[in-house]
Amino acid sequence: MSRHEECEERRSIAWRKSGDVQHRIAELKKVVTEYPEFMSPLSDLATSYLEARDADKAMRTYCELIERKDDFYHLWANELSKAYLFTGDYVKAIETLENSNVISYDQGLFLALAYLKNGGKERAEEQFDKWIAEDAERSFRRSDYRKYLETVLNKEEVTLIFSKWDVYRRQYSEMDPYQLYRVLYDQRFAGFQSEVDDEDDDMDIPPKLGEREFHELKAEYLVLDRKSMFGEMTDREYDQLFELRDRLFGDVIF
Repeated sequence: MSRHEECEERRSIAWRKSGDVQHRIAELKKVVTEYPEFMSPLSDLATSYLEARDADKAMRTYCELIERKDDFYHLWANELSKAYLFTGDYVKAIETLENSNVISYDQGLFLALAYLKNGGKERAEEQFDKWIAEDAERSFRRSDYRKYLETVLNKEEVTLIFSKWDVYRRQYSEMDPYQLYRVLYDQRFAGFQSEVDDEDDDMDIPPKLGEREFHELKAEYLVLDRKSMFGEMTDREYDQLFELRDRLFGDVIF
């Protein structure tokens, strides 16, 4: 196993097996010390400090990341741009994000925040609309980003972004569940099948459900979900619940 693979395994264990954020921070500190040539553990540590509401340590960690950027084995532009954003260098954050080739789930949001902090309110709103409209699931994920928004934005800016977010949240929340499922399916899998090699049998894209089948599986999912609340589930039923959730995108629809 290479050092990079070892590092990634240690990072994964820190995230998966830590009982709370403070335990995770302690484990990530060890990874940072033992694998100083890799950027990701340090970025994970900064994110964890934000989650723990320790903005000062998060900022110091982001500053350290910027100071060490020339020494890392590989530089992740999306993480570097986040460091610039959170340490107040908005021009550098914008420049890095606009020139990044990294495909990142949150990269579009951080570009919007950088525009906003740099005085480009209209440009920020356009970028936010572009980012969130590409994937309806993001309209239900606002709480995942609260630690970032409330750290980097002032109260007025937070209100602006949250109000924009709520427009999409209302739009999709009020949608018929089957219609929402179809939107989510198209956004997850549109064009993906054409990218899969014919010889690659591991890429299994589930068929789109018809309306009747969707509602039948939805009823089955809700029964299992209710049972899970009362601890009456067998291992097989838990597996079935997770499988149905994935097929129905239940974590978003319900």
